[in-house]
Formats: sequence, structure tokens, C-alpha cells
Amino acid sequence: MNFLRDPSDDNLVDLCASSVITAVSDAWRNTKTAHIVITGGRTGIGIVKAIDQALFRLIRINNAFEGSMLHVWFSDERFTSFDGPDRNDTALIAGFGLCKSNIVFHRVECEDGLDLAAANYASELSLELGNHPFDAVVLSIGEDGHIASLFPGLFDPKVATPAIPVHNSPKLPPSRVSLSLLRLANAKHIFVFALGAGKAAALQGIESGPVGLLGKSSPHGQLQILTDLPA
Repeated sequence: MNFLRDPSDDNLVDLCASSVITAVSDAWRNTKTAHIVITGGRTGIGIVKAIDQALFRLIRINNAFEGSMLHVWFSDERFTSFDGPDRNDTALIAGFGLCKSNIVFHRVECEDGLDLAAANYASELSLELGNHPFDAVVLSIGEDGHIASLFPGLFDPKVATPAIPVHNSPKLPPSRVSLSLLRLANAKHIFVFALGAGKAAALQGIESGPVGLLGKSSPHGQLQILTDLPA
């Protein structure tokens, strides 16, 4: 686990976006396909816009990437309709204003019950990616230490299925679909944001919480913690 500290949130977001685009570029050189995971919230929207701009520049300056596709997965989603005000992915998708023709968005369906929605998302992920790692995973830690919709003490870190139903989220709404800890850990690069004074307590206990478990479960690259808080 490596800590990257900068008092400027913008610098941290730009650093993350640059690293994600490098990972995407590396994948495109091999297969013309890349897979990343993004998170919601205010930090997520800023990251998405930075990734979108960097991806646009990458495609413009490299003709070899014409026709390459980026698959975007969502770390977690609130179990509500596509047009519901609580959806995370709607705002995130809107943030990709420049490169939508090169992106496939994988959204959580919501018609047939929470358990089936999680099972379908897991099946879709297995079909598209199998056991191959994500090229990059971007997450944000909550004030209680949660990532995605994996809340401390309320999930099984050993669950092997790629996506899981969350029936008891402490944050409203209580019903959600989250990628599992092991599937998030199966990534070449993992970035976790901890921005703002409200994240200080979570940062102090990060080793023993979900982020610590994520780092210990990752068989690939080192997990990066990006924070504007001092050591």
C-alpha cells in the first residue's frame, strides 16, 4: 500500500487519470480492449471528467487506437431504475462527454429483484472479462472506511462471485449491488481516494478495514492511496 499525498485535490485527480489512461493505453496496444472500474460521488465525477479528457487526447494523437473500446464498470450501484434520482451511473456516464463512441458502459439492471440483479451483473462481468484482471480500479473511501458498497463488518471478504447484493447498507438507500472485494482486488492498478478532513479517521484505520483487505487480496500491482491529508 502506497500513499500519495498532495494538498491539491485537482493534482491527485489528474495523477489518477493519467495513470488510468496509461493502463488503458497498455491494454489497447495488446487487445484494443480495456476494462476499468469507477466510483460515484463528487470525487468520482471529477475523476470521470479527467479520464474523459485524457482519453480524448490519447485517441486524437494515436491513429493505432482507432476502433479501440473501453469497458466501464461501476464499483457499486443503488438498486433503483435507470431514471431514478439515486442512480450513481447516470451522472458518471454524462461525465464522459467526449469519448462515448469508444466506451461500453455496463449498468446494473433493476427489474427483477436485487439478488438477480447482482447475479446478472456477475454473469456479465464473467462473460466479458472472465478471470482476467481489470486494467484499473478507482474507488473512494467513505468516512466509515467503506469502499464501493462494502461496509466494515457487513460483508464477507472471501466471497468469490464478482458482484454481490447488499440488503443492509447503512447509507440510504439500503439496497445496492456491489462488486465483491476479491473481484475489485483482481486489478492491475488500484487507486483509492481519501479526500477531506472527514476521511481522517478512516485513513488512520485503513489497514484494518476494507481497503486493507483489498490490498492484501490483490495479486497484481500495488494499491495507491491518494489523499490531501498530511501524514
